[in-house]
Amino acid sequence: MKRVVASALVVVLSVSLLAPVAAHHVGVFIPKDDDITKNFKDIKFASQAGRFDVALKLFDDGIVHATMEKEETSLPRGLEDGLRTSLKAKDLPGVELRLTIVLAFLTKIRVRDAMGKLRVPDLSPERQREHARKLLDAAWRYYNLADFALSRQDAKAAVALRMAFEDAYTYLGGMMVDPMWAAGAKVRPSEPDAGGAEAALAEIVNTIEKFIVDGSAVARAGGAKRFLPRQ
Repeated sequence: MKRVVASALVVVLSVSLLAPVAAHHVGVFIPKDDDITKNFKDIKFASQAGRFDVALKLFDDGIVHATMEKEETSLPRGLEDGLRTSLKAKDLPGVELRLTIVLAFLTKIRVRDAMGKLRVPDLSPERQREHARKLLDAAWRYYNLADFALSRQDAKAAVALRMAFEDAYTYLGGMMVDPMWAAGAKVRPSEPDAGGAEAALAEIVNTIEKFIVDGSAVARAGGAKRFLPRQ
């Protein structure tokens, strides 16, 4: 099988936070890929290039499929079968929507794990926040690639969710501003606030859950083309 150019493509993603107050900044860091996001991109790029046969093999042999198998009972019903059907039918919107739902699900899991770390009694508050920030980094890695779909579904919710991510980092005593941005160079972490962090994390979970439910319903109804119209 020919090697796919899509697997060698590099995506440069930038996110602008539409902030009504000065507390929200201009640029956020772009997380490095892990095996899941690499496989996600390979499948998506092969599909966008019209090589659905290659995309199907990348899916069947990759970690995205393995993850879906592992989380089968927690993911929306029929998601894996629907993704495979979309690949075979060369239904690009159907592929993109279902892949995005997987990333949204992983985002939710990591954020929930971060919330759990803030409640571990054997850890000091500083260690609780440290563990929570690492999990939030993982959550942002996945959501960063899923944001486009939520933005098309509900632009206001997508902006609010990105701001909730930034709030969570702030309340955890960190920040998500990319130091390469001039605006971010002067930003320093704020004082930690466990209650504020939990509230921001809960908002992320609730917003993501709604997207997963709504997006899955659209996918099952065959409405991905309306949900994710080609630009």
